[in-house]
Amino acid sequence: MDTKTITYKVNPKTRLDKIFTNGLPVNAFINKGRCAIGGTYLEIMNKSRCSIIVVPNISIILNKLIDHPDMDVVYGDVSFKGTEELLKVYEPGQKIMTTPEGMRKIMSAAEVNGRLEEITNDWLLLLDESHTFISEYYREDILLPFKYFWSFKKKSIISATPFEFTDTRFKDLQHYKITFTEPLGTIKLVNARSVEGTLNLLLQNASTLPGNLHIFLNSIAEIRDAILRAELTECHIYCADDKDGNNMAKLGDLAKHFVAEPKTGEYSKINFYTCKYFEGWDLHDDNATMVLVTNFHKEHTMVGVGSKGKQAIGRLRKDAYQIVHITNHKYINQMKPLQAYREYFTDEAKHQIDHHYKTVERHIKNGFKLIPDPRLKHFCDVDKTTHKATLDPMKLDQQINQAANNEIYNHIDFIKKDWEDAYFKVEVEDSDIVLETKTALKRKSGAKQLEEDYKTLLEHKSSQQASNVFGLDRSLENRIKVSNPTAYQAAKLIDEQTMIAMKYNVKKVQAEIILKEYNQKEVKLLKLIGHEFKVGIFYPNEDIKSKLQEIYNKLDIKDHKTGKIKIASAEQIRSKGLFEANDTKRNTEHGKVIIRAQFNLRMAA
Repeated sequence: MDTKTITYKVNPKTRLDKIFTNGLPVNAFINKGRCAIGGTYLEIMNKSRCSIIVVPNISIILNKLIDHPDMDVVYGDVSFKGTEELLKVYEPGQKIMTTPEGMRKIMSAAEVNGRLEEITNDWLLLLDESHTFISEYYREDILLPFKYFWSFKKKSIISATPFEFTDTRFKDLQHYKITFTEPLGTIKLVNARSVEGTLNLLLQNASTLPGNLHIFLNSIAEIRDAILRAELTECHIYCADDKDGNNMAKLGDLAKHFVAEPKTGEYSKINFYTCKYFEGWDLHDDNATMVLVTNFHKEHTMVGVGSKGKQAIGRLRKDAYQIVHITNHKYINQMKPLQAYREYFTDEAKHQIDHHYKTVERHIKNGFKLIPDPRLKHFCDVDKTTHKATLDPMKLDQQINQAANNEIYNHIDFIKKDWEDAYFKVEVEDSDIVLETKTALKRKSGAKQLEEDYKTLLEHKSSQQASNVFGLDRSLENRIKVSNPTAYQAAKLIDEQTMIAMKYNVKKVQAEIILKEYNQKEVKLLKLIGHEFKVGIFYPNEDIKSKLQEIYNKLDIKDHKTGKIKIASAEQIRSKGLFEANDTKRNTEHGKVIIRAQFNLRMAA
């Protein structure tokens, strides 16, 4: 049976309890459209039935336990005996939340307690965040729930980013699709010349943002390198603390920034997350900047935008300050359709199975021990006794999904469309920021760097184009101002012919800048003094001193002997080139009457 999809179009703020007023439907495939729409909550609160709710990871379970402490849970730390105790007696409305790996314990415990038939007949098996069964192909037992799924008379599957499975049995489920009357938000899609360089700019300017940075980057090595590159001293790293310790080994000394679980109110200014934290937990943080980082040169980072990307930014439960996706693309303006991948991998799976049977036959005939082809496990289940290989459509989907997801990185337009299909408005920005290697920087002379930056600033000024990457208001001009202040000042004060005459010699240019700045300050000084003091007026000495000091401070006028801000005195009003003034006394105040100015011609010049 191929059922027709029932579609609801609602406001993005609408929650599922307003759509499914009698609880989540049974024998359903639910595309809930967005994260944090209350799907899991609706089932937990439905006390009219017992349920097993399968979620991708332990973090989700721990997060849900905060609000639902009476819910039973099964995961790695829960023993079989503990699981058996949960099912000793019938409890109306019992809810058990488990990881995929915990399903074996639950079903075995049900059998031991003589309740297997009751549970498969009367309980609801809900597979939450169902896309993870396909996207997290690297987990050995991720598909374990499907060993039992079809034996349940009441079953449903739900996700904000569902995958359309190959197994034809899914067509027998009633499909529901939630769509929206307006975009879920705005994505600033940054087309980066250098992903590393653009991320580095963001990290170095994190203090200019009103809230915290939450960066979703699925690579421990890339996170490590980003921290070192930006010279961060404070940040949090949320990743799997794997049994083999590989992640901690990659982090090295940076493992001190590892944090086991995200907690509200305990975030760092900069927070990094690997895929373990891309879904299933609630992020409460005001004015957060949410950032997804992908790079087609680093395969692990190439997550599906409409699946993992949408899930990652969907962690935030408050309005974001901004949502940013930093990425690059291959500049290939074509993409294979999903059906092409289905056909290719289906044929590949059949080829592997045929090859396997020929290998089995040959080994048995010659009396050799069979060593299974490791590629077979990506498509099939193999009986260890009979060596029979059976195509697993879920494993097949894992291969299809992994390959098809990467197709969007062929071109920025495909990435943009993936976001738009996920109900987001997209604004594409270009980032020309690059990182120069230490070797290149050492090889480049001071004069050569000065010439490059000076000419870049002249071109930038003539085109009047500022690069305002993801709202940092950080133009090309400002970047060079920080990295090469001599070039920045030279572009403001010295013409190109003079620079060429000096052959961009750094010391000569710096000397010329000092001279130009001095002349500019002198003119400004005369203008401000002429504005403050008028001919024929009496000024008390204290007022003269105060007004002069204010001008010195404003213009950063230095004492050439001390190098500090010049200390004003009333007598300085009669310095060479300023005013002629006579000492006098009015009432009890000593002061001066301005007779004439000595700088009119110089100011006019």
